[in-house]
Amino acid sequence: MIANESRSIEDELALFEKEISSVESHPRSASTVTTNTVVSQTDVSQTSPNAAAVSSTRNDVSSHPSVQPSIGPAVQPEPKLFMGPFISGSVAANPVNPVVRPTPPPFLPHVMMRPGFVPQTNLSMRFIPPQLRLPLVGFIRPPVHIPPQPSVLESGPSLYEDAMRKDDNRDKEKNGEAGTSSLKTQVLTSDIEAIAQKIHSESTHRSTYIGQVMRGEKKMKRFLRCGGGQVWEDKSLAEWDPNDFRIFCGDLGNEVSDELLAKAFRKYPSFQKAKVIREARTNKSKGYGFVSFKHQDDFVRACREMDGKYVGNRPIKLRKSNWKERNMDIVKKKRKQKQKLGLA
Repeated sequence: MIANESRSIEDELALFEKEISSVESHPRSASTVTTNTVVSQTDVSQTSPNAAAVSSTRNDVSSHPSVQPSIGPAVQPEPKLFMGPFISGSVAANPVNPVVRPTPPPFLPHVMMRPGFVPQTNLSMRFIPPQLRLPLVGFIRPPVHIPPQPSVLESGPSLYEDAMRKDDNRDKEKNGEAGTSSLKTQVLTSDIEAIAQKIHSESTHRSTYIGQVMRGEKKMKRFLRCGGGQVWEDKSLAEWDPNDFRIFCGDLGNEVSDELLAKAFRKYPSFQKAKVIREARTNKSKGYGFVSFKHQDDFVRACREMDGKYVGNRPIKLRKSNWKERNMDIVKKKRKQKQKLGLA
């Protein structure tokens, strides 16, 4: 039993000396030795458990030289699994030193190798001001120098004052014609009616009593009215023609105005004036008015055609006006006639 233990110790020492001699005969770089040691340990652990035990014992002795190997039966430790890429024994035995290759030139397409090609600016270069951008030396053509040519004056400046004045006058005339033509606007029917009404009112004003007074044909007098046992002065009679044919319009609505009543009778040529009678204090319509005509024919036609027609919201009632019978002079004449006849 003791002989077997001594024999196993001698075998381990012989193997240890053999490994040390092989390491000293082949010196390598630190990185290569480390790699080969890891690979050899992995191979030995995979091939035989005795070799793994010897390598572990060697590592312990090298790290702790004071520790002596124990004499006794060899305890085989469990093999440690190495997690990493598998490297074959041939590769580990013959390592290849890396060779630094020169970097190849950048690849350029055949379009950029043409002499007249100018590459597009990069997106990052677009935001850099043009003063800070570096010129592309390899792609810019050399500047072309053009020899300067002297300028030759064949003749001096000529003046055309007369021709310029004529052209200016023609332009002014054209502009004037264009301005007058542009000022022409379309005439509206309402404007025509307003102008015709103004002319008609002026002609009517000449035929009124106050118009005759203003022209000096007659003297101003007082218009006294008599009715219902009362006598009053009506100054509005001076605005009417004393020799007209007047129509009494009754049953007028509150919405009927002078303009609306005149618009209903304006279609007759000899129409002169229309007026709605209102209260002096409240300016409220009394429900009746008068329409004046210069000729008797229009007076008769208006009484026949417009009687019962709607003016506003109501049909109007027409009859001949007896305004002259309320005149103070006419009332006095009638009284005298009645006294002569013995009727009064």
